[in-house]
Amino acid sequence: MKSYPLGNFTVKEYPELASTNILAAEMPASEWTDRTVVLTWQQTQGRGQAANKWESAPHRNISMTVLLKPAHLEASRQFAVSMVIALGCFDFISRYTGNVSIKWPNDIYVGDKKIAGILIEHKITGMYIGHSICGVGININQEYFYSDAPNPVSLFQLLGHTLPLQQALEELLACIDTRYADIGNYTTLERDFLHHLYRGTGIHRWEDAHGQFQASIAGLDEYGQLRLLDNEGHERLYAFKEVSYL
Repeated sequence: MKSYPLGNFTVKEYPELASTNILAAEMPASEWTDRTVVLTWQQTQGRGQAANKWESAPHRNISMTVLLKPAHLEASRQFAVSMVIALGCFDFISRYTGNVSIKWPNDIYVGDKKIAGILIEHKITGMYIGHSICGVGININQEYFYSDAPNPVSLFQLLGHTLPLQQALEELLACIDTRYADIGNYTTLERDFLHHLYRGTGIHRWEDAHGQFQASIAGLDEYGQLRLLDNEGHERLYAFKEVSYL
């Protein structure tokens, strides 16, 4: 492992890890501070949401975990962390390609294809966020995907050429840092998040535990849950994994 400063972050780079999130969760608090990054160029057991596995070819993509300790962020505002990371990734990818959006709660899409996944875990201390473990996987130079994931894409596939990974890392962290400066401004983060939301306008098909329906996105509630307005005029409220896009 080597450790080095990168902007306002401290990067702990490992040649190979099973999962950056798992290592970050196991690190004693004395070993990391706000904006510590656990990074590897070869992740063997990357985690997606729920039981999903994140596919990443060695030395082709960014696999990292950003450890954040936002000062005095109330637990009820924890979705601000998700918006910071998602918007930071959005800003970085938008430097290279268009038609980028955030699929609620925090995947990054180009068109209808997924280019980045985010997995966030919080430690709550009393009424506040103690720290947040923010796993980020971005498909940078992956040429082919072999898993059964339905819709992956990489910047290489979009651009037709590779990007220097260290340059991409520097740019990505700078984008996240800019958004992190607004961690206390929930209204601004929410405004930008909703503006860039996947299928943020129009009526689309959805499915919940009761079946399929059509609805438009009406916004978020104070906890980051998704508000939908169905075609019968009823508002529906969903936590993560309670509703899916069709």
